[in-house]
Parts: sequence; C-alpha cells; structure tokens
Amino acid sequence: MLQIKGLKKSFGKREVLQEINVAIGTGVTGVLGPNGAGKTTLFRILATIYEPTQGEIKLDEWTWKHDLEKIRELCGYLPQHVGLFPSITVYEYLEYVGQLRKLTDSKKRRQRINQVLQEVNLESKRDDKIKKLSGGMKQRLGIAQAILHEPKLLLIDEPTAGLDPEERLRFRSLLRQQAQHRVILLSTHITEDVAMTCDRVCMMKNGHLDFYNALANVTQMAENKVWSMELSQDEFTKIRDSDECRIVATSETGGRLSVRVLANQRPIEHATPADPSLEEGYMIWLSEN
Repeated sequence: MLQIKGLKKSFGKREVLQEINVAIGTGVTGVLGPNGAGKTTLFRILATIYEPTQGEIKLDEWTWKHDLEKIRELCGYLPQHVGLFPSITVYEYLEYVGQLRKLTDSKKRRQRINQVLQEVNLESKRDDKIKKLSGGMKQRLGIAQAILHEPKLLLIDEPTAGLDPEERLRFRSLLRQQAQHRVILLSTHITEDVAMTCDRVCMMKNGHLDFYNALANVTQMAENKVWSMELSQDEFTKIRDSDECRIVATSETGGRLSVRVLANQRPIEHATPADPSLEEGYMIWLSEN
C-alpha cells in the first residue's frame, strides 16, 4: 500500500503540488492530467529524485523520510525519457543495471535478466545493440530495467508517447501482467491508456489531485451531458460557436456531419442522449476544477 499524506512541493514561490492525500493498493492506477498538471513532479518525488516541501509518504512500513535507501530498492522508475546506451547490447545494459541495483550474485542476476527478457518479449533481441531497437522495444527495455530488481512500487511516466497503435497495445498488456503483486502508477494525458489499462485513476490539474477508486465514477460525471446528432454544415457552425456546447467528436457521412457534444441541456431538438466515455467524464472534471 502506498500512502501519501499532506504532500506539497514548491519551487521558490511557485507551488507545483498542492496538498495531496491518497492511499493506493496493488494494481495499475492511472495518473491522468494535462501537461503541467504536476504529474512528473509527483513521480520524481516518489522516485526520490526530488524532496517534498511538506508531507509524508509511506510504502507498507517504509517511509521516504526515514528509509530512503530502502525505498530506492523498492521502487522502479520508467521516466518519460529513459537513458539508454545505444552502443551496448540489450543484455549488457541489463547486466549494468542489475549491478547498480545491487543484484550482487552473478548467477541469480543472469537468471533474473533472462526471466525479465522473457516477460517483456525481448529474448530474441538480447544480443542486439540498443540503437537497433524500435521505439516500442526501447519502451519494453525501459520496463525491463524498472522491474529487474522486483520492485513493490513501479512508476511509469508517459510511456506510450510516440508508439504506434500495435506497440501501444503490447505495452498495455505488459503493464497488466506486472500489476498482480505491486503498486503501479501510470502517468499519462491520454484517456485511452487509462481506460484500457487501469483499475482506478488519480486526476490532476494545477497540482491538485482527486482519486477515484473506479473508472466508472469518472465516466458518471458526464451522465446526461453527452449528446449525439446529425447536422448540416450551418447547424454545425451554430453548435461550434455556442458557449453552451463542446464538440468532442465529428465524422461525415453523405454530406451530413455526425457530431457528439458535451452540454448540460439538449442542444437542439433532434439531439439524442449518448452513453458517456471516460474521456468525456474527464473533460467534465477538467472544466469544473
């Protein structure tokens, strides 16, 4: 269990994280928010790169204040831009990381590297130089270095940026496999990553964090506020320019536009209610916070 109480972070007079209080169990928890919300700052504090200005953080019986070296042993971190060495092989890189992570028994270290390569489906690339890997393979190698020492807390920051759809699906599947016995925090601004991967979600804006124990709780925020309709171009222009509506999706068929909007009331007479999505619930939350 990860517990955060009264956490704040300031850089000079600028408060980047407001008072954060949350308790998170095993499984994948999304940390969803726009750029600049404070997600990376929170992750860097949890990864012991930054010190908090105020507050307490605890993982099971270990605290960030009193057990910093132990926390570093228990934490795995995949930053947004992981530092890989392009001129060495995949295996050589993990061997190096294993020694840094104090896996001192060479036989057990080799066994663990082989196990992790199998888990991230990079066995066939073990002797390839890192510079030859695709973007998705490099992200899987990033996960491999983060889980090599079997951490209890795994921090994943914006992992699917730049990945093609197939690589994104593989990466989500990999995260789900890793979630059975550890706390995983997945930072992203892509709602689809959360919807397809996470059990629960923290939503952040301007350093403020709200925790929701089920994704359905976020989706329900848009209940009775999502409308579907077919429009002419003139009708579309009127809806687009309205302060009462927000267009979230459009498609064109036979010269007419199929439009999905957020609005507190029925925007036009022939609009029909639609089931909300996580993204639409998130958009409502952003507008109200």
